[in-house]
Amino acid sequence: MSRSNVTLQDVANTLLAEKLLSKDDSRFRYLENRSDLQPWYIRTMVGFGAWLASLLLIGFVASFSLAMDGGYAFIGLALIVGAVLTRRRYDSNDFLIQCALASSLAGQALFANGFAETVGRDEFEIYLGFVLIVSSVLFILFPDRIHRVIMVLLATGSLTTLFFVWEANSFVPLLGPAFTGALIFLYRRVPRLITSRYTAFVRPMMNGLMLSAFGLLLLSTVYLLPELGVDFQFYPRPWISTLLLGGLFLYVGRLIRPSLADDSNTTASLLFYGMMVAIIACSWAAPGLLLGLIIVMLGAESGSKTVVGGGIGFFSIFLAVYFYGIEVTMLTKSITLVAAGVAILVSRWAILRVVAAPGPRRPDHA
Repeated sequence: MSRSNVTLQDVANTLLAEKLLSKDDSRFRYLENRSDLQPWYIRTMVGFGAWLASLLLIGFVASFSLAMDGGYAFIGLALIVGAVLTRRRYDSNDFLIQCALASSLAGQALFANGFAETVGRDEFEIYLGFVLIVSSVLFILFPDRIHRVIMVLLATGSLTTLFFVWEANSFVPLLGPAFTGALIFLYRRVPRLITSRYTAFVRPMMNGLMLSAFGLLLLSTVYLLPELGVDFQFYPRPWISTLLLGGLFLYVGRLIRPSLADDSNTTASLLFYGMMVAIIACSWAAPGLLLGLIIVMLGAESGSKTVVGGGIGFFSIFLAVYFYGIEVTMLTKSITLVAAGVAILVSRWAILRVVAAPGPRRPDHA
């Protein structure tokens, strides 16, 4: 076998022949599946075709349920069960995987709608509660990473909407920090969790919590035109989120501070924490800025460029949307942005100057 035409399948077969792997080993199955991967554009077209075919078939079958009571619930349950069984049976067929994903999502919608119609009281509230429960269960039962992320988003979205339905808007500012705190908790335990039996749930849960926190904090930027005369607050008292996220911001900052300055450099530590407190104060009415910085620091601490990019992207989007909605003149907005840019540059200069300065030598320094 020449060195130029070795494939992953050849490597897997060689390891199998030398009894370094067995067919039941997950590593062998990974190499075997990787060798059969199609180009991304082929997989994209296969996925698109699977979604289109699944939704057309679901719409055709669901039309028959109009003639019987509870028909939507029955069809939805059948779709969910079929999707779970199909996904557990096939883990390398792109068409069936995408069909199962589309069938599961459509089945949940039909099942929840049919159940709410059957009960007949407070249908929307029952629908949300049912989606919350079913998505939590399917997060465990449906073995698909993308599906699990969607289930987290459905669960958190249903929970948030229920607070609005119950007219408990004052609790909404607590949800974003709660999701962020859970995300930090998981990040701190990733090395332990990925080696346990919960490894398949860790990444989807973390991604779902991060996206849920993003969506919730964007609610604080919702701007309703005064001409509408609507007296409704999507995100009352955002300073509550600022205080809670500020505490998480300081906690994550404590984790990354050793990589920025030596413990003996007291001046650098005081400057670091002083600037963090100043950032919290400046974010008093804009808690999303703290969330973006927290995600950036988590990504930097874990070495994930994707997470860092997500935090920077959310920070930019939140800042743009927030500045668009605040009721100040364009001149004031411009002056604020220029002042913020100058402050950031000065802060960067100060940090580099202090961190680069040698700290006091300890008595035991060799």
